[in-house]
Amino acid sequence: MHSLSARSKKFFAFLFAAIVVGALGGLVSAAFLSSLNWATTTRVNNEWLIFLLPIAGGIVGYIYYKWGNPITGGTSLVLDAIHVPGAEVPARMAPMIWAGSVTSHLVGASVGREGAVVQIIASVTDAVARARSVSSSTRRVFLVIAVAAGFGGLFGVPIAGAFFGLEIQRKTSLHKSAVLPAFVASAVAFFTVEACGVEHFATPNIENLHFGWSVLWRCLVASCVFALIAIAYIQLEHRIKNTMAQIIKFPPLRPVIGGFIILFLVLLSGTRVYLGISISLLESALTGAVGVAALACLWKLLFTAVSLGTGFVGGEVFPLFIIGALAGAQFARVTHASIPLFAALGLIAVFAAASNTPLTCIVIGIELFGWTALPAYCIVCILSYVLSGKHTIYKPSPIAKHLVV
Repeated sequence: MHSLSARSKKFFAFLFAAIVVGALGGLVSAAFLSSLNWATTTRVNNEWLIFLLPIAGGIVGYIYYKWGNPITGGTSLVLDAIHVPGAEVPARMAPMIWAGSVTSHLVGASVGREGAVVQIIASVTDAVARARSVSSSTRRVFLVIAVAAGFGGLFGVPIAGAFFGLEIQRKTSLHKSAVLPAFVASAVAFFTVEACGVEHFATPNIENLHFGWSVLWRCLVASCVFALIAIAYIQLEHRIKNTMAQIIKFPPLRPVIGGFIILFLVLLSGTRVYLGISISLLESALTGAVGVAALACLWKLLFTAVSLGTGFVGGEVFPLFIIGALAGAQFARVTHASIPLFAALGLIAVFAAASNTPLTCIVIGIELFGWTALPAYCIVCILSYVLSGKHTIYKPSPIAKHLVV
């Protein structure tokens, strides 16, 4: 009876924590989305702001160099804290990630937003847990809940948010007690964002899929393409980071150089559409709109790899969604398939391959685009994940590689 009582107390404690963290995650997501929308609108209305890319990069780079060295791991640092005994998510991560992300979006760096929200919520949650002297094992479960709340609230995918928080762990079996709380936190975060009146990106439902050989072979080939794109992005960003570290010894100069490179890429591509979030590109891909450049996928990949690889602050998930959707749309044009369908498949499959979260991405497909293409979601997400091998955007730190339990 005593054991049952202890388990019950622990269960309700996790459930209460999930509601609190979910509400916090929703409020942070709503506020953060609003601040990024402001930054994007301001940049679009003031085209001269992109010329501040090198200056803004220098400011962000210097702040991180001076005070942010422990938080440069981003989401990987959060994952380290879940698995490495004694590892923490510094409280300073929240304000620094927020300010750095808004600044990066304001001047047009091609970065996302989800990683920032996950890191902010995890930072606040871990700081409160440490202040309350919560045990290490309980604190790590709280971090899983925080990741679920951040992802679900920001993207408007409450079920996928929970799957992400659970699947992104390097050893999922360690945190079985986090399963129900993760779903609760993600759902609470989602409804909190909705209650705040902040709209999520609307996606079209995919038409009824008549799954036959003509769709199957396209899905198999497309999976190979999506896996290659994910690997190309991961390798390019990694190489840019390493090259910058070898050539430029003073870290604040790296995003300054990155700013100049982005401006050169704008000149080379002849368009500003690849700057910032690039929502218009995603809309064009998912609706099958004409006029999208054949190489738009590679341009967006290059802009994002340079932005994040040189030190601008932001997430990788939304850019990967856009890169995948553009790749899927172009694949459909070449193979004379349904453009909206393969744009949707690219959106989920490239991220599945890059993050090693195929189950999460299948659920994202269901929540964003409906059930009708479920067989296709399963094929492209699982196969792209398998073909991508050990490549991932969430690499453990050198210390964590040896200490993960």
